[in-house]
Amino acid sequence: MSSPARMPWRFVSALSIAVTISYGTIFYAFALIIEPMEQELGWSKTALTAAFSLALGSSALFSVPVGRLIDLGHGRAVMTGGSILAALLLGLWALVSNYPAFMAIWFGLGIAMSAVLYEPAFAVLAGHLGLLTRRGITVMTLVAGFASTIFIPLTHLLIEALGWRTALLLLAALNLGLCAVLHGLSIPGAAGRVGHGHPSHAQPLAANARRVLASASFWFFVVTSVLQGMISTGIPVHLIPMLVERGFSLDAAVAAFAVVGPAQVAARFLTGFGERALSLKGIGILTMGLNVLAFGLLPFIPAGSWLIVLFAAFYGASNGMMTIVRALLPPELFGREDYGVIQGMISLPVRVAMAATPFAFGALWAWWGSYGAVVASCFGMALCSFVTFMLNLAVARNSGTH
Repeated sequence: MSSPARMPWRFVSALSIAVTISYGTIFYAFALIIEPMEQELGWSKTALTAAFSLALGSSALFSVPVGRLIDLGHGRAVMTGGSILAALLLGLWALVSNYPAFMAIWFGLGIAMSAVLYEPAFAVLAGHLGLLTRRGITVMTLVAGFASTIFIPLTHLLIEALGWRTALLLLAALNLGLCAVLHGLSIPGAAGRVGHGHPSHAQPLAANARRVLASASFWFFVVTSVLQGMISTGIPVHLIPMLVERGFSLDAAVAAFAVVGPAQVAARFLTGFGERALSLKGIGILTMGLNVLAFGLLPFIPAGSWLIVLFAAFYGASNGMMTIVRALLPPELFGREDYGVIQGMISLPVRVAMAATPFAFGALWAWWGSYGAVVASCFGMALCSFVTFMLNLAVARNSGTH
């Protein structure tokens, strides 16, 4: 595979900014907007959050075809179209007054998510950067890691000053005026892709993707990704009440939560720019091991102890590195062909599991009567993900896979 002689920073920077805006306006704004929606429209929080789960489900359904389109050289059209769709649907959300329409809008926003968030952006980077992909993806995750830092307070200010409906119209304008334009102008056409062959003549599902789908190594990697995805989705929703239940003050719980984000960014930085010190497979082992340590340590941390910061740092670092591992290890294990569709095949079960996890953790808490069962489940999932990751590496090594 050929690669650009030097990093095309304008392309990488523009795509990173667009992905940051997409996460901020679609993914993170939801949690702030449902509060005034609940007050104005009288819909329950459960009914409102069901729409977000529906979006995760629809994004899963479209992840494989979106990945395939990007593999065929249509990344610019996919991501530009996704941003236009997001803008249209955010605008319609600002006008919504009945629940079925709200659910339909979020089904559509799930389709937009499948075209504008990390996975499609990673596939576009991989298609144009070749051997520079690791550095490009690291830069993107570092920039987009600040999406919540930027857009949670920004969305809050817009809602306070203008109301949630006008705030949504402004967020829609960002998707149309910035994201769609950045995608349209910065993403090269198919002629700029690295690799071989003529993608426009590819079969509906390429031979490499079919081979990967039949391999045990792929399914071990999928199980690992599903388990890690469930932890990374369920814990942020329940972490603060979990720590308060364990005897920590609300301020201490919030402070511990605040450590997670910087730990993610720091881990991504060290992962992306320390390739000479640690291989991707070694980073994967460290990623799974840190989550085992985090949830193995949590039950033994006394209320009020500073060790809760250590838990948050381990958990955050594992989350941050998992983003890199999921993006960059599949080409090393399964080959660089059909990157987009293989990422889509991994994302489909991960997104479905992520959609169900916050509700599953809540149900487990209600059944057990405390968060003890949730912590034990997270430790079990972390341990299983470590085991399946090691099995994945062993199977790949024995079969001679890349």
